[in-house]
Amino acid sequence: QDLLALTHALHHKADRVHWLAVLRAPWCGLTLHDLHALAGSNHHAANNATIWQLMQNEDLLQTLSAYGQARLRHVRNIFDEAFQAQGRSSTSRWIRAVWLMLNGAACLWEQADVVDVQAFFSCLDSLDKRNQFSPERMYVEIEKLFAAPDAQGENLQMMTIHKSKGLEFDTVILLGLGTATGGNKGDKPLLLWEEVVTDKNTELLAAPFIPKGAREQDKVTVYDFLAMREKVRDSNEDARVLYVAATRAERKLHLVGFATQGKDEIKPAANTPLALLWPSVSHYFENTKLNGIEAAEKSEQLADDIANFTPQLVRLKQLQIPAVLQGNQTKTENSNISANSASNIFPPTANLAADCGSLAHLYMEMIATEGLEQWPASRIDIASQAMQFWLMQRGHAKNDVDKQVALVINALKHTIASTEGAWILASRASLQTELCISTTNHQNQAEEQRIDLTFTETGTRWIIDYKLGLDVTEANANAAALVHQPQLAGYAALFADENLPINTAVFFLNLGKLITLN
Repeated sequence: QDLLALTHALHHKADRVHWLAVLRAPWCGLTLHDLHALAGSNHHAANNATIWQLMQNEDLLQTLSAYGQARLRHVRNIFDEAFQAQGRSSTSRWIRAVWLMLNGAACLWEQADVVDVQAFFSCLDSLDKRNQFSPERMYVEIEKLFAAPDAQGENLQMMTIHKSKGLEFDTVILLGLGTATGGNKGDKPLLLWEEVVTDKNTELLAAPFIPKGAREQDKVTVYDFLAMREKVRDSNEDARVLYVAATRAERKLHLVGFATQGKDEIKPAANTPLALLWPSVSHYFENTKLNGIEAAEKSEQLADDIANFTPQLVRLKQLQIPAVLQGNQTKTENSNISANSASNIFPPTANLAADCGSLAHLYMEMIATEGLEQWPASRIDIASQAMQFWLMQRGHAKNDVDKQVALVINALKHTIASTEGAWILASRASLQTELCISTTNHQNQAEEQRIDLTFTETGTRWIIDYKLGLDVTEANANAAALVHQPQLAGYAALFADENLPINTAVFFLNLGKLITLN
């Protein structure tokens, strides 16, 4: 239940019930008083906020007990780290990582709990592999699982009465005694026959079934006689089987069945094991019979008990990240997570600056291929959501991504608006973008050279390298371009057999400026 609540909460920040369940779970264990202080006054549509938003409100957190504040901040820091890592790995691995950081493994009180948790994550793994995970589908699949048996518990066997013959057990529980036995006894066979012993010899007596419309109502037929004898035998067999079942118990016997309460009496259905036992057990049912007043009083008492019920709080005494996940990090007073404390469990974040440069290259390639006229500033603005998704897929936190995407969009808009940017991206028959050329080095090993942009203009080969240049200014642009001169010289050598003049240059997107190196 705690893992289900955690999975639902992490996938839907507005899922109020599951968020409260997560904060009540043993890895946090907020008291009802602290939960009410956090969310009790925020459940109206006008000012409704998610539990996650309320957890960020420091003024609101001050209304919690000191112990509750420490616990909430501990869990909040883990969730903050988890949301930054969302999308870096599969759902199963992500949920498992959060659960381990919350010290969920310490909340497994029984040996069978370990098996149950493994079954839960195996289910998530299976959905991930089929690319079918969703909270709704997960719930359907989890419903098909069964809890592991208690290895230390008593042995429980379920079997039919016939299979139990000859065996003995400390305790026997007979279920469904109020249900008729022998299948559908309303079906009458077309023919009955039986050997009947008379005074002189044995005779074979047979009779066909006679429909109601073809028989005399006040006359007993041979078929009725044989059916009555069959009914008596069935009743005796039912009694024998019931006796066999009841005598399997060595210490305790539990009889479970239901009877119908009519206007004047309580009685079981006919042709049931309970009907055979009724002369001996009817007083138990009569003693539980309630009149209308007693039933109403009992119902009211039950409602009061439910209203005053307070669930027992079960929680870890000390909240901390498992030592194996802390590495050499120093724990703070409230067990806060430092920037790198989860590096052993959450996948490491890639270089955001490098990925932003790759993203800018992708869009420069699209602009050059499709044509500058197809990429007005409005289209670049619309691409922001796709850029965010692309960077988040590479493991970057959404807050960092939002800032960098704005810078990339600004750089691209500077490029298309600048004179030099419009010139290098102009449509040409000789234009080639992201051109890959394979060469061999001095060790005779294959190497791939990728040229951002190249074309010929008035008999000159241009080789241009893009740089996003977020840290480049007008003052240091020339010096920044010279750093890349050796690389561009290597590119120029690839076109030596053309016998054309070659110009190499660096284009800084952020400035919309082309720096020629020769």
